[in-house]
Amino acid sequence: MTTSYFQDVIDSLERLSTEEQDYLFDLIRKRPIEKRRLEIAKNG
Repeated sequence: MTTSYFQDVIDSLERLSTEEQDYLFDLIRKRPIEKRRLEIAKNG
């Protein structure tokens, strides 16, 4: 991935409302946790 790609992502994020940003960041935080839960359930 290039720096311009990340800059495009940042620019897109800045166009979101505060509520939309909060929602997106919450999803990003929770996604790895959910992946781990699914993996544990699969292996358990």
